[in-house]
Amino acid sequence: MTFLAHVATQTGWSSMAGQDGGAVNGAPHEPREPGAEAGGFLSKTRRAALLSRVLQAEILPRLAIARLGAAEARTDIAIAVSAAPENAVPENAASEYDTAELVRLLLGPEDDSAWDFIERSRTSGFSASSLYLGVIAAAARRLGEFWEDDRCDFTQVTISLGRLQRIVRGLSPSFQTAAIIRPVHPDTLLLLPAPGEQHTLGLVILAEFFRREGWHIVGGPVSAGYDAVGLVRDNWLDIAAFSAGSSKGIEALTACIVAVRRASRNRYLGIMVGGPLFLAHPELVTRVGADTTAADAPGAVRQARGLLAMRDAAD
Repeated sequence: MTFLAHVATQTGWSSMAGQDGGAVNGAPHEPREPGAEAGGFLSKTRRAALLSRVLQAEILPRLAIARLGAAEARTDIAIAVSAAPENAVPENAASEYDTAELVRLLLGPEDDSAWDFIERSRTSGFSASSLYLGVIAAAARRLGEFWEDDRCDFTQVTISLGRLQRIVRGLSPSFQTAAIIRPVHPDTLLLLPAPGEQHTLGLVILAEFFRREGWHIVGGPVSAGYDAVGLVRDNWLDIAAFSAGSSKGIEALTACIVAVRRASRNRYLGIMVGGPLFLAHPELVTRVGADTTAADAPGAVRQARGLLAMRDAAD
């Protein structure tokens, strides 16, 4: 049973099978107050609050992601647009010229050329956040496309992504200055690549956004050799998140999530998945046994908060 299905049971919300075989939350019957006698239902106020949490944390994001997948927008424009603050022009959108120029510099012989390009962008008014979600993400996708099309070899892509990771870390101090006040007892996120994943730039960016929101990060963008079950067994975790770029390791990821749930010290552990694979095929979220996904790093933070809100409502 996934975390969302468990919460649905605890709060009285039923879990109905969707067309893709996953769980879709609905409210075909009145939710009962946990511990109340038969016939004792939630107040209208709490029922509305629970519905709002479910709607914001699960239903609306899944509809948005499904629409992106159906339109096969992939990540090129969808991430840039969906990452923008409400009622704001998406400054994250990377122009074709900027993307091509950054990729050219990343593939070039000079280590510092790409960083100089980023510095000029900052001077022009781009924030660290907009660069993370805009031209840096777009350049990473373009490098992936070059590799798939045999326009770059593995070594070139690996060196270029390494340069991008150094850029992300170079932007980190200014990005983290906008962090909220650090909580005394921060929520904890396990952040790992799916089994077999080689390139993990997305996890580096994701960690930046969660840290800025006050989360404690366990794990990180390592490519191999991690023990997910051991990390879950040895640490109290609120959320476990995995990133996957292709379907090659889908079965291994499914098995990993099953093992993580069994080993978790937190019976309400929420599981998130992300990356290009789940953007293109959101139906795989429930297939691998996860609770939710998101189109970008800010969306992942919102989804994680939504899972915690649903957990708190179940207590």
